[in-house]
Amino acid sequence: MRIEEIRLRAAFRVLNRNMLVLWRLGLGWQMANPASGYIMVLATTGRRSGERRLVPLNFAEQGDHIYCLAGFGKGTHWLLNLQADPECEVWLPDGRRLNGRAKLVTSEPQRIELVRQVLKRSGFAAKLAEPGVDPSSAPDDVIAGLGPQPDSPYEIVEIKVGDAVFGPGGPGDLKWVWPTVGFGAAVGWLILRRRPGYPKN
Repeated sequence: MRIEEIRLRAAFRVLNRNMLVLWRLGLGWQMANPASGYIMVLATTGRRSGERRLVPLNFAEQGDHIYCLAGFGKGTHWLLNLQADPECEVWLPDGRRLNGRAKLVTSEPQRIELVRQVLKRSGFAAKLAEPGVDPSSAPDDVIAGLGPQPDSPYEIVEIKVGDAVFGPGGPGDLKWVWPTVGFGAAVGWLILRRRPGYPKN
């Protein structure tokens, strides 16, 4: 594995943790703009642990199909999870939480076009991963060769989404933090106002 890829994986690992906190706080709707990119959360089942794994990903949507890009090629951890168990769940920034079933896109012309579409919606992530490449204008042969290594191009996954998912463990499961923090801040302010020397209006 190249040093650049190791560093990029580490950077995205930190970013992903922070993004997941935002989703769990109910702020996933902010993850849909040209700067941040259009981001969903994918839930897979760990191929070794059997535990639920969450990862934020840029995506493109066409009807009842979601497309996402495996940024580290065939060795991308969530892709390996899907190959072991294609059943998954997606959280979309418009609030939908849906069941899905995933498969690799194997048609090369379709893969190239979908890589282009996902990169166009990837905001800063595309600039980090592919500096100097404009996915809107780059020719097909350039898009075809993009990936973590020359012999490991980007993989595209198609997820056919289905029924809505309800219950615990979804987006916004930490929304309760907001009123708790607000209440704590209000109590702290009232206590501070009662201290001698606090300026009075």
